[in-house]
Amino acid sequence: MSSVDLTLGLLGLALTVMIFSYVLGDNLFFRIGLYVLVGVSAGYTAAVLITRVLIPLLVQPLGKPGTPAFFWTLVPVALCVLLALMLIPRALQAGKFPLAFLSGVLAALALVGISRGTLAPQLLAVVDRFDPRLLTRNASVDWRQLVEAVAMLVGVVTVLFYFHHHGRDKQSAVEPMITSLSSIGQIFIGIFLGALFVGLYSTALIALISRLEWIGDFISRLF
Repeated sequence: MSSVDLTLGLLGLALTVMIFSYVLGDNLFFRIGLYVLVGVSAGYTAAVLITRVLIPLLVQPLGKPGTPAFFWTLVPVALCVLLALMLIPRALQAGKFPLAFLSGVLAALALVGISRGTLAPQLLAVVDRFDPRLLTRNASVDWRQLVEAVAMLVGVVTVLFYFHHHGRDKQSAVEPMITSLSSIGQIFIGIFLGALFVGLYSTALIALISRLEWIGDFISRLF
């Protein structure tokens, strides 16, 4: 084992033990390890932003006056200047335009991402589950596929009724039916949250096992 590998291994082992010390309660070693983790993450993010965003997309175009890239770069520069003016109490109004522009762009990206990346594929998946080619096998009905398709459709509809039921006026003649459907939707939401928790727990458990294996392998190589 080289000196570099030994140093990095001992440092990683020390940081791992410092983080694991949280089992004994909040202590100084855990805080130091947490601060190191946050500092390294922030430094790495800043380095990536500087080398991958600021220098190629802002600094380099400004070094080429008269080109289209130079004039396009003046727009974010102006927005950054207006945003920096918010540090001056009398110039707070100058930062409203870049903040509004940023909020609008983020909202548009989120809306397009949700509609095209989540909502539309899920709705198409529900519709595709009722494709006759998927519901038949050897010229007969595939009951397992049919039950899965119906369960998926019922889950989507009842969950939508659940959110609609909690955001509307409940004085209606069809209120008992909507309440029943929203109760079924609540069951599906509970199943989803339970599956999500199990997934997060299993991921964390796998990471823990992997780290313990690395510690055991490092100690065995060390001695």
